[in-house]
Amino acid sequence: MSVDFHFLNVGYGDCTVIHWPERTAGDKTKNERIMMMDIYHHEDHDDYEDTIEYYKANFKKADGSIKPIFRFVCSHPHQDHICGLKKLFDDNGINILNFWDLKHSFVPADFDGHPTHQEDWKAYETLGGESSPATVLRITRESTPGHFWDQAGDRITVLSPSEALIKHAHYKEDGSRRDADVVEIDEMSYALSIRVNSRSVILAGDGRATPTWDDIYENCKDVLNTCYVLKAGHHGHECSFHEDAVKLMNPVVIVLSNSEDENKAHGAERQYNRVCPDALICKTWEGTVIVKVPFDSTQQIQVSRV
Repeated sequence: MSVDFHFLNVGYGDCTVIHWPERTAGDKTKNERIMMMDIYHHEDHDDYEDTIEYYKANFKKADGSIKPIFRFVCSHPHQDHICGLKKLFDDNGINILNFWDLKHSFVPADFDGHPTHQEDWKAYETLGGESSPATVLRITRESTPGHFWDQAGDRITVLSPSEALIKHAHYKEDGSRRDADVVEIDEMSYALSIRVNSRSVILAGDGRATPTWDDIYENCKDVLNTCYVLKAGHHGHECSFHEDAVKLMNPVVIVLSNSEDENKAHGAERQYNRVCPDALICKTWEGTVIVKVPFDSTQQIQVSRV
């Protein structure tokens, strides 16, 4: 029995689906749960996964209906992390129960970069209102863990955002508040650790090495040193490579969610190879990557491609 991590091939964007199996019959604290972190959805693009169709094909109940998304985590609302959100909200077959959002005042300056960006942003703005498709939770590292975070639940630790990173994102060094379109929203993006007994999978978010990973490294060393699988920060971009943190994590598997062209231009693959020469580096542009992490820590993880 394992927790399965699906790192989807979506080009220069992110979409990760985490599947916790039903572990104890009749125990509602350990029922099957599915989490999606970010979405970057392409229709009619031969090179990339159709994110929503992938979900519907792979997460069906015995009666053919689609399993609900227990928890959608929006790492931060940049276009390469929310495009496809409206289609996901509108799909009658997919029910979203909880939505993790950030406490922020960011508003995009424009809607370039993806054909559905403006309508996806409008869908994002419905969260928390009367027509909200899910219960909205805004959680920081300092928050008290909730029901599904603890030892009996999904063992999620929030590495970022911290209150300090939220303040940094919204205020300049002189203390003045940033305009909404220049809030450094990626510097306070969610970074999470998901522990499967003695091993953890770290989803690094989009924060840069400074200040985000300086903050995480300073405050979360006891969590980082259990890392087994690392989804590299900011799609594997060199700006998020924090050498001390990577050395401490020393992952066995590193996943780069990126396009091949972007990796060649700005990727940190060489740095990850240098610091972790024995790690298996998986690139989503070569195909969707599935990592199965068994609850039995004596069993090896399994890595496959779709």
